[in-house]
Amino acid sequence: MDRDDLKRQVQEATDIIQLIGEQVTLRPKGKEFAGLCPFHEDRNPSMFVSPQKQIYKCFVCGAGGDVFSFAMNYHKLSFPEALKVLGERAGIEVHDSHQQGEPGQPTVRQKLSEANKCACTFFQRQYQHEQAGAKVRDYVAKRGINTQMLEEFQIGYAPDSWDGLATYLQKRNMPIEDYIEAGLVSPRKTGGGLFDRMRHRLIFPICDALGRPIAFGGRILPDGTIDDKNEAKYLNSPETPLFNKSATLYGLHLAKQTILQTRTAVIVEGYTDVVACHQHGVRNVVATLGTALTKEHAHALRHFAEKVVLIFDADDAGQKAADRAVEVFIGGTLDVTIAVLPNRMDPDELLALPDGRQQWDGAIKDSRDALDYQFDRMKDQFTDNDTVAGRQRLTEEYLRKLAVQGLEKMSPIRRGLVYERLAHLVHLDEKTIGQMVSRLAQSNRPAPPKPKPQPTPQHPGGPEYLDVMDGDPALMDPDMPHPSDLAGSTSGQDATMQPSQAASGMIPKVRSRALSLAERQLLGCLLHRPELFSITLGNGHAFEEAIIPGDMTSDSANALYHVVYERITAGDKLRLSSLLMELMETGRQDLANLLTQADADIEKLGLTEAEQLEAVFRQAAAKLLETRQMDEKQETRNMALSTDSAELQENLLRQLQEHHRANPSPVRIAGISRGKS
Repeated sequence: MDRDDLKRQVQEATDIIQLIGEQVTLRPKGKEFAGLCPFHEDRNPSMFVSPQKQIYKCFVCGAGGDVFSFAMNYHKLSFPEALKVLGERAGIEVHDSHQQGEPGQPTVRQKLSEANKCACTFFQRQYQHEQAGAKVRDYVAKRGINTQMLEEFQIGYAPDSWDGLATYLQKRNMPIEDYIEAGLVSPRKTGGGLFDRMRHRLIFPICDALGRPIAFGGRILPDGTIDDKNEAKYLNSPETPLFNKSATLYGLHLAKQTILQTRTAVIVEGYTDVVACHQHGVRNVVATLGTALTKEHAHALRHFAEKVVLIFDADDAGQKAADRAVEVFIGGTLDVTIAVLPNRMDPDELLALPDGRQQWDGAIKDSRDALDYQFDRMKDQFTDNDTVAGRQRLTEEYLRKLAVQGLEKMSPIRRGLVYERLAHLVHLDEKTIGQMVSRLAQSNRPAPPKPKPQPTPQHPGGPEYLDVMDGDPALMDPDMPHPSDLAGSTSGQDATMQPSQAASGMIPKVRSRALSLAERQLLGCLLHRPELFSITLGNGHAFEEAIIPGDMTSDSANALYHVVYERITAGDKLRLSSLLMELMETGRQDLANLLTQADADIEKLGLTEAEQLEAVFRQAAAKLLETRQMDEKQETRNMALSTDSAELQENLLRQLQEHHRANPSPVRIAGISRGKS
């Protein structure tokens, strides 16, 4: 089987609904499935997935493509990596690209990924080593972690040595610079050589959504032989191109299926808490990596869950964590609740009890809405404080907290309920409280930048030339933009517009959108009926000769049309799936987005007859030809405006008149060619 056949086989063996459904909740909507787009901050499902065409498309951010495109963009993979991952998923053997003789050096991400993979294997072997791993195995046995969890979480051991990993790598001539960049080893400050960053620690690999290690967390162990007294109890890898601590949740790769099924995610504080929960059958649990909750964490969870339960201690630290949770999740699509475990126990302590699972389930069931939890804490403090000044201070602090957290982003109903409860507590009307929150929110917003003064535009030929052009109806095209209407004419730019400038944003926005739509419709029509490429247009010219690569108004449309043009002229089949695979293999996600949008534009029209599709195609072609004629007339007009020679100006104006008479609107021609007047 050659490489092209292998790629097609992997593509056809991967169901896009299942692939995307593992990362995003998809719900049936007509013939398609819809879900929140993972490539932008989506509040309402705007990504549609077609099981028939095996493509996805977001109608807000424009992301689109096939199974390769989704895997590459969601998991940050190269095409060879996506091919290998999807092949393994489908049970198809895919050899590494370098074994196939394909050119290209591995990327930084690939190098780091390989370094982490190698280190993970080393740590797991050290854990199993008869002598080196004896102490850590005793420690793990006392913590009650079973063999299944050790394997699922790939738990290992960093040996009780300054350079155990470093020596292992050097003996095997591994690329040390990759391991230094991954934060696994570091050069010694004196004397040369390397030392391990993780020493005598229980190792918890931190994995991406595919279960591949991207970093490590290490818990220091007792009774070590090296002097590490100043080392932190827990140590994480530094941030790298693979690892962003503020956006990563420990255990998500193992928890996401249960989160998708239950629509609920539970967030705890540490690695061992996650492991203990999973071991006791609570599989929808993840943890932050020693950081406060962030917007990135919320973004990662919203594709899987509708509800998030936060396990915090009922102390000041827990209250601060709850405040941060409200700030992160407020105004979003997730319901956030706070659960406090009995007797301030950690999850692993609670679940180890005979009735631990029952108590856990009860705590989750009784979890409080984050805003309610926050208000009740303030209410208790308010009631306990019997001085006017104290109560005023508490109320103002609470209002300021609500303003900073973004209460105004919430729905009016939820916001009104908060105001109602607070008004009842402090004996103020709800309107006054709302005004106070608004003022505090306003005071926290940065001042908008002052607009820069814009110079008055000057036409190079002077106003008298413009009057001559505007005053001659024979020279005026009703669809031609007036120089003063051009986008950018108020920014002091030269009013002379070249055809290439029209394509770069100086034409009015409405016309620009119309041209973009016409280009996409041309591409979409050709995708559905490639034989339209050979039709004769109303002006007597064949389409394939009238519009060639380079005639589109944007670089991406020209690039995509070039691919389509080459395919059709070479007699190759024009299939959406093969085009998308080709584009993704060459790294052209922008063209994949455009291609899926072009296909969606035609599908939205709901055309059932071939004649209807041809009519759309002719109209789109006429729009592009009309634009070309307008560019030519504009160029002549600009020359007339800018010249100081009266004779040359007269000749140019005459050319413009003759061009106008000889070239009526292609849009009108398109209508005539369909039998319309």
